[in-house]
Amino acid sequence: MLYNNSVDLYYVDSLVIFLLSELSNLFFCSIILLLLFYFKKLNKQELIFSFTGFSSIIILAPFIQDLFPDAGGYLRCLRDFKDNFNFDELPCQASMSADSETFQFLNFKRSAPAIYYSIIPIPSIATIVSLGFINKLYILAMYLFIRNRLNNDEIKFYLLLLLFFPTLLLYSATGLRDTFVLIVMSILLFTIIERRWIISTLLLVLLASIKTQNAAVLLILYIGVFLFRSHKSFRYLLLFLIAFLITTNLFEIEILGVINYFRMGFLHEMDMLPPSGIVVEYESISSLIINSPIIFLQGIFSPGFGIGGLNLVFFPESILFIVLFILGARQSNYFSESLNWLVFLVFAIGIVLNTIVVENDATFLRYRFTFIYLIMFHLLFVLDKKKTNSLKEGLEMQNKS
Repeated sequence: MLYNNSVDLYYVDSLVIFLLSELSNLFFCSIILLLLFYFKKLNKQELIFSFTGFSSIIILAPFIQDLFPDAGGYLRCLRDFKDNFNFDELPCQASMSADSETFQFLNFKRSAPAIYYSIIPIPSIATIVSLGFINKLYILAMYLFIRNRLNNDEIKFYLLLLLFFPTLLLYSATGLRDTFVLIVMSILLFTIIERRWIISTLLLVLLASIKTQNAAVLLILYIGVFLFRSHKSFRYLLLFLIAFLITTNLFEIEILGVINYFRMGFLHEMDMLPPSGIVVEYESISSLIINSPIIFLQGIFSPGFGIGGLNLVFFPESILFIVLFILGARQSNYFSESLNWLVFLVFAIGIVLNTIVVENDATFLRYRFTFIYLIMFHLLFVLDKKKTNSLKEGLEMQNKS
C-alpha cells in the first residue's frame, strides 16, 4: 500500500505513515510466526527470537534510513513491478551492463530482486524499511532450511544467535539486495554439498541474475564438486587447483579486465577517483595470487581499529568471527577434509576479490558479510557432523561394552 501514488517512498520522519505501514507488516509477519509455531516448525525459543528480529526493524529504522542511499531503489522497483506487472521506470530495467574490449556483462541488478521480493505478499511497501520484513521472512526460511540439516541442539542455537550479530541484524532491516544474495548463496552452498545438481544449477543462475560476481565465486565450488569431485579426496582437490591456476593464467586478460572494470565502477560511484582521473590498474594475476594471503588478512580485519562508527561496531565483530572460526575449526578438525578446504578457498577468494575491488569501507563491509556468514554456516554444519559422529561412536562403544 502506498498512501500517495505520487510519492516514491516515505521515511521515518512521516511518523504516522511509518507506524501504520510497518506495524501492519509486523502484524502480518507475526501471523506467519504463530502459524509456524502452531504447526511445530518453530519452538518457543525460536518464536521469541524471530519476533524480536522482526520488531528490530522498527527500532533500527531511525538509525539506518540514511545509511544506504541505494536501498530505496529496490523498493521503487518492487512498487513499479506490482503497479504495472512490468518495469516502466528505466533504472528498474537491465540496470548494469558493460561492453569493453575484454568482456561483455549484463546484470539485472534491480529488476530481478524486485521480482523475487514480489513473491511475499507484504501488506505495505510504503517506507524505506518495508522491504526489511521481506528480507527477514527470507532469512527465516533460510534458517529453517539450514536448521533441518543440523542434529545437535547446541549447534542449532548457535545458528540462531548468528542471525542477531550486528551485520545481519543491520543489513536485513533494510531493502538492500545483499541479504537476499546471502540467502541464495547459503542455500546454494548446501545443495552443492548434497550434490543436488539441478537445484544447484538453478540457484546459481538465480544468484547470477542479482549479483554476478558472487555467482562467479560460487561457480568455483560448483565446478570443484560436480566436475572434479574435489569433495572425494585431496588428490582430486589438487587436480582441480592445478586446473584452476592454469585457467586463470590462460584467461588472465579477461579476468583482469573484469576486476579493473568493477574497481573503476566502485571508485566512480563513490566519487573516489583521483583528480587526475588516472587509476593504477591490476596487471598481473600472478602478483594478485602471491599477495592474496596479505589481501585476505586485510579484508578479514577490515575496517580495522579506530574511533569511527564503522570501526567501533564492525572491527570487534570481525575479531569475534575470527575467534569463533578458529575455535570451531579446531574443535571440528575442519581442515581434515578436502571439501572443507574447497569451501574455505571459495570464502577466501570472495574476500580477496572484494578487498581489491571495493575501496570504500561501508560498501566493502556490506559485500563481505555474505562470505563471512557463508563460511560460518558451513563451520556450524561441519561442527554438527563432528558432534553427531562422536555421539554415535560413543553409543556404539557403550553397546559393545
